[in-house]
Amino acid sequence: MKLNMLSAVEMQSKIRTGEASAAEIISDCLDRIELRQRDIHAFVAVDADFSVAQARKADAVRNKPLLSGIPFAIKDIVDSRDFPVTWGSRLHANRRPTSDAHCVWIFRNNGAVPIGISLSTEFACFEPGKTTNPHCTAHTPGGSSSGSAAAVADFMVPLAFGSQTAASVVRPAAYCGVFAYKASCGYLNMDGIMTLAPSLDSLGVFARSVADLRLAHDALTAQTPQPSTNEVAMPKIGLMRGPHWEECSPEQRSACESFVAQLAESGFEVDAELPHPNMFNRLAVDHRLVMCHEISRQRRKEYERHRSQISDSFASLVEVGLEVSANRYREAIELRNSCQKHLEDTMSSFDILVAPAAHGEAPRGLSATGDPLFSRMWTFLQVPSVTVPVGRGPNGLPLAVQLIGKKNSDSELIRNVGRICRTWSSPLNPGRLESEWIA
Repeated sequence: MKLNMLSAVEMQSKIRTGEASAAEIISDCLDRIELRQRDIHAFVAVDADFSVAQARKADAVRNKPLLSGIPFAIKDIVDSRDFPVTWGSRLHANRRPTSDAHCVWIFRNNGAVPIGISLSTEFACFEPGKTTNPHCTAHTPGGSSSGSAAAVADFMVPLAFGSQTAASVVRPAAYCGVFAYKASCGYLNMDGIMTLAPSLDSLGVFARSVADLRLAHDALTAQTPQPSTNEVAMPKIGLMRGPHWEECSPEQRSACESFVAQLAESGFEVDAELPHPNMFNRLAVDHRLVMCHEISRQRRKEYERHRSQISDSFASLVEVGLEVSANRYREAIELRNSCQKHLEDTMSSFDILVAPAAHGEAPRGLSATGDPLFSRMWTFLQVPSVTVPVGRGPNGLPLAVQLIGKKNSDSELIRNVGRICRTWSSPLNPGRLESEWIA
């Protein structure tokens, strides 16, 4: 098996035992990129010589740090001193950061090797780039973290950074059939990442296993990795269909219900009929209002000074935001605060909520990135989530759920999702169970 097919945890083990070198792993990843980039278009910048040199430096270090030699991709709104970072915009085509974003610095300080810049939609919004879905290139990979999700799904890299303001981590992970972690808003350091809507922006990580997400999370939070333990209390799980359940495809609804049914059969305490309060019905609409309002404040300069160099779709977001009154914005924030309190009360009885990750399979066509509806509510509530692939739809493309935790209890969420995945095998990877955590 080619080394690029390994998970990050498996790469970590082989590097530490001397079964493989970081240079060998990087070489296989670069070979995969060269083979598939013309079809997938996951990257906007790759420097093979630089990455190989960094891998050789990692091999020369005797005491291996946590991520030593593991390749990763960087979304094109996350600064790296070694690559151009253009925010997905032709307006900033010549932008060259002089320092790393905090998350990139953390990864590099832990020995990880940047392999390139993955494509982002324009300003991490809705105008798509050239990236295609690795499962079928006629379908969208989702956005805005299009390149990161596609690169991980296509075995170009085991880890990739993304970000989410509406559905930019959860939706591409769902469409591309990979795992992803979207942090609580404000939980991880966002220094060096383009600001879009400050009360909504969150960092995300794509991977092919929950164990890899935990590895990345522990590096980003400077937590000491611990071996898995057999906790006595099983996570309590509730299926919250939410206000837009009927807008899911029948296959997506069935996938969610089958997932929680399997968990119940595995011994987890499950409530498959958890209602949502009526106040949640407005959250998706008010999320869009708040997002547009904050975008219009953050990116107004580009709109006013360089209108001809930005897309109509992005301009329309700014224009909607400029029309939002201060009173209407405050009303939306007050609703969010009330709903956060209700969710906090609900989650005093649950460890994880299960919800649809998207409407269903990735839509055909590359002119849009899909509907963000199924993440708007959760993004607005600022809670963490982990996207888990749970099967395939009628066209053979992935379906996924998102597992939602308590705000700022990201570590607990990832640990609990890992326990779930150790007892349940995804239909996307039949017969393969999640690896135990390797410290």
